[in-house]
Amino acid sequence: MSDDVPEGTHRTTVDWLGEPVLTLAHVWPAGRPRAAVVGLHPTDRSVEAGHHHQGGLARRQLARLAEAGLLDPPAPGRTDHEEAALAAGVGLVDLVRRPTCHEKHLSRRELDHGRAALLAELEARDVPLLVCLFRRPVEILLGDPGRPGLQERTTSWGARLFRMPGPFASAPEARLVMEELSDELGAQRR
Repeated sequence: MSDDVPEGTHRTTVDWLGEPVLTLAHVWPAGRPRAAVVGLHPTDRSVEAGHHHQGGLARRQLARLAEAGLLDPPAPGRTDHEEAALAAGVGLVDLVRRPTCHEKHLSRRELDHGRAALLAELEARDVPLLVCLFRRPVEILLGDPGRPGLQERTTSWGARLFRMPGPFASAPEARLVMEELSDELGAQRR
């Protein structure tokens, strides 16, 4: 099975640990991406909608990314970010392909398998910046959750990791963390 995308949706069926799973296709721009937004797993709500990051907390995080200049916000009345991500040269991916309502439903085997598969995909595309929406993807990718903001450690191919502030972080705290991302994006453009 592959990431074949039916018209008008980003739903696809993939082989996940030997079983077919209805999930969301990873979204990649043409050419080398300038960044990838990394989620832990798609939610059932997102798969049903056919679009990445449809939960309230994830949408709040994506709004912060738009404010920081990573991508444009979706058109008024829309909640999907795929077009904006593609236009900005940004990929949308998940560590675990199987949808679930909560990370507690993910097994260690799934997390390990997802980590290996995603790191290989990111390295093959030479993605220079990984933006993790929440703490857990950073912890799985680097072995340590770090702190919100740019992480000191990089990936094996030299990509920087940025951990978003928590969705309930105070506005001043979130603003300081997101300024780090804005500065990193500015450095990419130079």
